[in-house]
Formats: sequence, structure tokens, C-alpha cells
Amino acid sequence: MTTTQATVTQIGEQALGHADPIVVLFGEEATAEIAAIAVLQRFADPAQQRALTVAVGDTIQVGAAAYTITYVGRAAQNNLRSLGHVAFVFSDTAQGDRLQNGLYLHPIADAPRFPDFQVGTTISYAHHA
Repeated sequence: MTTTQATVTQIGEQALGHADPIVVLFGEEATAEIAAIAVLQRFADPAQQRALTVAVGDTIQVGAAAYTITYVGRAAQNNLRSLGHVAFVFSDTAQGDRLQNGLYLHPIADAPRFPDFQVGTTISYAHHA
């Protein structure tokens, strides 16, 4: 298993609290317009970020809450590697169109349907090869 960690460094005023179960993440290089609607993350090791692999069955942990990846959008891995950009989607992948930059996540055990994002929260991307 390979684990890559990032830390939440900023939360845009429009990033959380809307009806959609989606959180848009970006690296710290995001423009001001994007930062207003996104959660910004900084990877602990840029080389690990560039080599990051995400696949169905892998896990993502946001703080203490863990989730299984149930779908990986076609553009998600490349954008995550290059821009730190991905959408976490906390819903069933079978409904409607799938976001091609999305990672669809299902809670593990007693994890809440939607995690608590705070500045300083650690996000761990665990690839189970």
C-alpha cells in the first residue's frame, strides 16, 4: 500500500455547505475565483503527488473519516497529479452522469456521509496495489 498525504490549507467561502454532496479540491496554485469555491490542499511530498495513483477500491481518509473509492473519473488521476485538483463526490455512482474529474466515495464503518473539512485537516490517499 502506498499512502500520499495532503493538508487542507484554505477553504473557500463557497466550498462547503451547499446541497450537492461534492467538494472540489485544488492545489494552492488555484486562482482566486477557483479558491472561492474550493478546498485547497498542499501535498507533503510533491514527487509523491506526481506519482499518485487512485483506483476503485482504494481509500481516502479525511481527518478521522475513511472512504472507499467506488469510481474514478477519466480525468481525475492526471488532474490530481498535476494540479492537486479532484472532486470528491459523496454519493452513489449509479445515479446520473458521472463527473470525469470525480472520485466517488462510500463511507467505511461509522464514517459520516460527508466529512468535516477544516484548515489543517489531513487527507490521505491510500493506493492498495
